[in-house]
Amino acid sequence: MPAVCVALTLAAGAGATGIGTRASAQGSADTTITIRASGSTLEFVPVRVSAKAGTRLRLRFVNDGTLPHNVVVPRTEDDLDALALAAYEAGETGYVPMGQKDKLLGWTALASPGETVETTFTMPAAGEYTYVCLFPGHSNSMLGTLRSLK
Repeated sequence: MPAVCVALTLAAGAGATGIGTRASAQGSADTTITIRASGSTLEFVPVRVSAKAGTRLRLRFVNDGTLPHNVVVPRTEDDLDALALAAYEAGETGYVPMGQKDKLLGWTALASPGETVETTFTMPAAGEYTYVCLFPGHSNSMLGTLRSLK
């Protein structure tokens, strides 16, 4: 699948803005990238997206699928297993382990089929970051790559 490449030069403040919202404005953003899920498959479309480091990114997730999903962007891939395990105990927060939010760049609320959710955060240093659905049982296959460009 082709990557969505966004290259803006504006920089903004740091940090994610809360647990996510259901299709509402959430802070100002330099750009918006939309990813989707469809049917009963456990995959994001597109599977690779890109934005310039330092830009304020609104990551919008459209759930056209038949299962609930969220989108979580860990700071490092090394934390994926621990976050996925902790997510099993985080049903009250949409399967986002808020006790470990220091390990997260951004996260959305849990999106039921037909819902759209989003999060806004500042793109980190250049490199590749994984985005994942932490709904129980989804994290092993429902992964994508967020590429931060210089």
